[in-house]
Amino acid sequence: PKHSSRFSPTIETTMSTPVVTSKWAGTFACSGMCQRKQLMGEEFSKKALERYRKDGKPLKCKQCVAADEQTERENAAKRKVVDDNSDETRRRCAGKCERVLPKASFNRNQYSKGDGKSRCRDCVEQSVKDESANQAKSKEEKISAARKKVDDAKRSGNAQQILAAESELAALEAEKVTGLKPIKLSAGRGRARGRGGGRGRGRGVGRS
Repeated sequence: PKHSSRFSPTIETTMSTPVVTSKWAGTFACSGMCQRKQLMGEEFSKKALERYRKDGKPLKCKQCVAADEQTERENAAKRKVVDDNSDETRRRCAGKCERVLPKASFNRNQYSKGDGKSRCRDCVEQSVKDESANQAKSKEEKISAARKKVDDAKRSGNAQQILAAESELAALEAEKVTGLKPIKLSAGRGRARGRGGGRGRGRGVGRS
């Protein structure tokens, strides 16, 4: 007699393999002077991406933000404000330098934060550079470690380890492109529904 395929001992299970590539293109566009498109998430600051996802505000890449800072710095240097050097407008920078500086040393946004909270242009620019360098270094270290896991898994020949390692690498490279961290789905709700459904069916059978 013929058996149905679900009872056949020769069933082959095929596992999908994640895409692993070094050629990524993003989906973000810069609204700054460069007007570049298909940028990856790492081209923008973390705060800019958070504002974009929350309020839909236009994105400016780190290069354009730095260029705007430089332009504003040059314009501020040209402005002749009489009271810039007066004691009333001078304040201490809340950044690393902690210098007491004139109003022209702060951009409008920082100066409006008030005394004790304003960072000078130099500290803001350095902060952007440091954040960018730290993020890039951290991501590259994680990707390098994930690539090593893939190589080790392939040498072991274990299909499940290979799939897990390649999935981890693909997720890290996707995060580099989109700026979004992968979300792990919890199976807790599914188990709860299963238990609840089982109890419901049990009560129904008992009453009938």
